[in-house]
Amino acid sequence: MIPTLTFTHCRPPAPLTWPLVLPILLSSLLAAGCSVGPDPRPTNETPEGWDSSSQTAESTATGVPSLPCPIPGPTVGEVPITITMADTVMTARLADNPTARDLAQQLPLTLTFTDFNQVEKIAKLPRQLSLDGAPAGSDPDIGDIGYYAPSGDVVFYYGEVGYFNGIVGIGRFDTTMERIKDEDGPFQVRIDRA
Repeated sequence: MIPTLTFTHCRPPAPLTWPLVLPILLSSLLAAGCSVGPDPRPTNETPEGWDSSSQTAESTATGVPSLPCPIPGPTVGEVPITITMADTVMTARLADNPTARDLAQQLPLTLTFTDFNQVEKIAKLPRQLSLDGAPAGSDPDIGDIGYYAPSGDVVFYYGEVGYFNGIVGIGRFDTTMERIKDEDGPFQVRIDRA
């Protein structure tokens, strides 16, 4: 069963005007870092004109955008995986996109990785992955897992690579990349669903 996330919208009350909304907006952003409107948590003071029952389309009449508040935690649709090298087990997550889902369907896999340009470790996959909806390229971050479509390689990024056509982001390590970076020569990795 897939868990359901419920997003609550942080909306300013309908009758507020900009001179009253702006200080509330700024204090909420500074205090919580997640809100574009007044802090939705209950307080002892009720601002003048506040109508807590008016959380409808009226709130957009003030011109302040209504955006969902971010909810921490893993994204629905991500696939937790383990990456095992000798006696080291690391955790990671495959993204919720067609390319990553195609890799997840092939798991478990044991692959031989080698270093490439002292910024990434690469391994050839048994078959090409789906590129449905994939961008032309990507600029991966350290700790990302990618798929390099032109060569059919899965890639663990431990250094700065920059943007390249053909890179598709498919996941992210939950740990640091020191163990991957320190591995010399070809090495075996087993990738499993967690």
